[in-house]
Amino acid sequence: MPDRLPSLLLLVGCWIPPALVGRAAAALVLRPAVRYAALTTFVLGWSAAWFLVNRIAIPPYLPGATEDPAYAPPEAVAGLTVVTAALVLPGSAIACWLAFRSRARRLRLPGAGV
Repeated sequence: MPDRLPSLLLLVGCWIPPALVGRAAAALVLRPAVRYAALTTFVLGWSAAWFLVNRIAIPPYLPGATEDPAYAPPEAVAGLTVVTAALVLPGSAIACWLAFRSRARRLRLPGAGV
């Protein structure tokens, strides 16, 4: 269990960095198109980084694995891909959007969906 704790924390906390970035982006003085493009790029990059970190963290002693620590069973990678696409990417996008919208409303920014 202790070796799975960091992965569990990454899964549960995957929405925190996008929410922080979304909140910070609301205070930046940028054109709305540039701001939204930057937030979209960050969310996609964050999801890819989350996938890679968890891919590296797959323990080599899973059934069907070799002694090579860089190897991960294809079934585990496929499952991780599904989790990333179905949970992390949309969850990150929603968290980023909600944090941005909440902060932008307080700051009364134009184009924030007020």
